[in-house]
Amino acid sequence: MSELHPIRVVLFSEVNSKLGAPFLSILAEHPLVRLVGVVTSPPGRLCPYFLGEEDQVDLEKQAGERGVPLFRPTKVNDPGLIRELAALAPDYFLTGNYQQILKPDLLAVPAITSINFHPSPLPRYAGWAPFFWTVREGELDSGVTAIEMTPQIDGGPVVMQKRIRLAGNETALEVRESHTIANVALLRQLLPRLIARDYPTSPQDPALRSYFSKPGDRDYWLDFGRSSETILRTVRAGYRSPGAYVRTDRGDQLTVLTAEDVGRKFPAPDAPGALRIESGALYAASADGWLRLWSLDVHGAERLASVPDGTTRFDTRFQARTHA
Repeated sequence: MSELHPIRVVLFSEVNSKLGAPFLSILAEHPLVRLVGVVTSPPGRLCPYFLGEEDQVDLEKQAGERGVPLFRPTKVNDPGLIRELAALAPDYFLTGNYQQILKPDLLAVPAITSINFHPSPLPRYAGWAPFFWTVREGELDSGVTAIEMTPQIDGGPVVMQKRIRLAGNETALEVRESHTIANVALLRQLLPRLIARDYPTSPQDPALRSYFSKPGDRDYWLDFGRSSETILRTVRAGYRSPGAYVRTDRGDQLTVLTAEDVGRKFPAPDAPGALRIESGALYAASADGWLRLWSLDVHGAERLASVPDGTTRFDTRFQARTHA
């Protein structure tokens, strides 16, 4: 067997990424990997996925402690940055939870290839925030995929994949954490192949591809004119941040964090969205039954559900969330 030589790697990830942090540690500590650079978020910009969570991470600090050169470009495809990265003579670019798109001139820099670790079973759930869409769509078959990067977003050949079977009651946060654990395992499993410069690939089937955009306000809106199952999926998809929300007939906006389907516990109301309070518990009518609302977001903290005095129902027409 020929002697294995260290590979030179540049890692791309967001500065507060809970996927990027273990990736950086694994790459920096591997005896046959030379982590020659880390490309991360521009100064002052954080990935919204992790805002407000405990155990915050800082890739800039991690890289500095290990003496790894750090780059924080506003535009990752800037010709000046491309020249700087080319001077590092990398064999691979590895990306995980990096939110800028690498264009062809940048992808041409590594001597071997660029590989992205995507949190979905590609070709399904390509695009933004797969953990959100997986829950909102009621998907049970999830997974993570390492692909060679091409100009098509999440469309390159599959290098390695891990499947995850969901129970169907997970929140988006729980799915994201499952994806993170699986992607870390995927990196560890794939590294020997990358070091050997020998990794088989298989093309994605375009007929199976599904692509999702970045979730917007409308995607977090709770429409109580829909079924209880649809509402609960949206609640779980919004957890923990920013949360699924609704407006009351008084104009108050409420962010619902947890709820439970209680079936036809009460008689059918005149219209979906009607509220009922029994023994201090708050219930809301859907199109096919009742939901108990367990907790709401109140100024960033999770609190037992209640509504302002005088509130009788939730609006079932979409109203765009207003921004200051």
